[in-house]
Amino acid sequence: MPTAEKVIKEIYLLPMKEREKVARHIIEFGIKAAHHDLPEILNIKEWQDEIASKPFNLKQASEYVGVSSVTLRRWIKTGKVSAYKIGRAYTFEVMELKKFKKSHLTKKSTPIHNL
Repeated sequence: MPTAEKVIKEIYLLPMKEREKVARHIIEFGIKAAHHDLPEILNIKEWQDEIASKPFNLKQASEYVGVSSVTLRRWIKTGKVSAYKIGRAYTFEVMELKKFKKSHLTKKSTPIHNL
């Protein structure tokens, strides 16, 4: 019986275009059984909800938002980003970070034209 490790190794041996097809299928559809009457193996929505239910630490949050930990700490101090501080450690609600990222970091910049 194939194991996850074996399947992953096999995927890495595929040409890049084939790996992209596998990744795109998993992201879009999850891993579904071959027959319609069999249950879905991986429910992507449920998986995303599970990930979102666990708070991120500073490192995870900075990687998710795409900035350094120093920048994220500065944003916390200025109130741009909300976080909880437990002792010396910050924790972040994933859904709050998602909203922040969508509203603050994905806006298209307007090009500056030379005068």
